[in-house]
Amino acid sequence: MTNGRESGHCPTCSDDRLTALYQLNVEAKRYARAASEAYESGFKAQARLHSLRKKALYGFKQSILETLVEEECIDAVDRHEIYGREYYCLSVGDFSFHSPVTEWDEPPADDVPATAETLDSFDSTAESRSDALSEREALTRLEAFGSPNDHLPTPFVDSGYRSRFAGWSGLPGAIEEGDRVDRPVEHGEPFLFAVGDEFDTERGHCRIRDRYRAWLSPLWDRSPVRPRPAYDLLLDGERHDAVRQRRLIDDWYVLADSLDDPLPDADGEQAERAGSAYGGPVPFEVGDVVEVEPDWDDDGPYYWRITRAFVSHALLLCEFEPVGPTDHCEPSLALEEFADDVVASYDSPDDIVHDSPGDA
Repeated sequence: MTNGRESGHCPTCSDDRLTALYQLNVEAKRYARAASEAYESGFKAQARLHSLRKKALYGFKQSILETLVEEECIDAVDRHEIYGREYYCLSVGDFSFHSPVTEWDEPPADDVPATAETLDSFDSTAESRSDALSEREALTRLEAFGSPNDHLPTPFVDSGYRSRFAGWSGLPGAIEEGDRVDRPVEHGEPFLFAVGDEFDTERGHCRIRDRYRAWLSPLWDRSPVRPRPAYDLLLDGERHDAVRQRRLIDDWYVLADSLDDPLPDADGEQAERAGSAYGGPVPFEVGDVVEVEPDWDDDGPYYWRITRAFVSHALLLCEFEPVGPTDHCEPSLALEEFADDVVASYDSPDDIVHDSPGDA
C-alpha cells in the first residue's frame, strides 16, 4: 500500500512526529529494563512504576498508529514473526513501527500479507537511529495525539503507607488523589446510597446530591489509592463535596429512624441491607426497655434500654444502657444477635413489675 507522498507526508505524520513516535519505543524499552533491574534488586514499588510507564507508552504508541491508519498516512503494512509472536510492520516514509497483531480488531490495511516473514529481531535501518531526542521533547511533539497518562493500566503505585502517581505529572491526564475517576470501573465497592437519599447521622441531617467514584485511599490509611465511592451532599444544609462512602458509614454513623424501617427516605442499597438485617417484624423500638434472656447466660433476665441504632453495611447495630435491677449490659449488638433473646419489651422502667430483685 503506497500513498504516493514523499518523506514528510502531512502534518499528522511529519518527520518530527515520527521521530518522536520512534523515541516512544526507545523509552518504553528503557522502562522495561529498569523494571527488571528494580525487581531483581528488591525495589518492587519502583519496578511497578517503571512497568506501568512502559505499558502506558506502548498503549500511547498503539493509539497513534491507529490514528495514522485512519488518516491514511501508512505507506505499507507487512506481517512479521519475531520471537514467536506476530506483528504488523507499518511503514511511514523511512520509518517503520511494529505492533502486535493482537492489538488490532482488523488488519490496518487490505493488502497485508497472509503469512508472516520470520525475523530474528526488531532491528532495522529505521529503528537503529540515534535516540538523542529526550522523552519530554518526544511527548511534547506528540501532544496532538493525547497523553500516555490516558493509557496507564492503573495510575497509582502503592508502597507501604504511600501512594505515588505513576504517570507524567506535567502532561494532560495527570491526576491526584481525590480526583474523579473518568474510566469505567468493572469491580469495586458498590454505591450504598442513591442521589436524593436523606437520613440522619451523628454529624447532622444528610441529603445526597451526587455520587461518583474518586481516586481515594482507605479511610484511615494512605494506600492503596483506588476508585472508591464518594458523594457530594448537604449536611444540615451545608454543602460538602467528595465525602467518601466509608466516612459516612464508619465515621459519621448513619442513624436508624426505627428498627422496622431504618432508612425510610433512602432508596440506595444501604436501605435495603439495613431493612433485611432481621428476618421478621421487630416488636420493640429505639427507646424501649427490652427484657433479654440470653441462651448463653443463666443469670438473666436482663433489662436494657435501646438508646440508639445505626446502620453499618449489612448490620443494624443497637446500643444499650442498663435498667435496674440490671447493673450492666452489652455496649452494642447487631439486631440479629439479640432479637431472638427478647422475651418482653416495655415503654419505660415503670412498666416492669419485679417479684424479687432480678426476677420479672
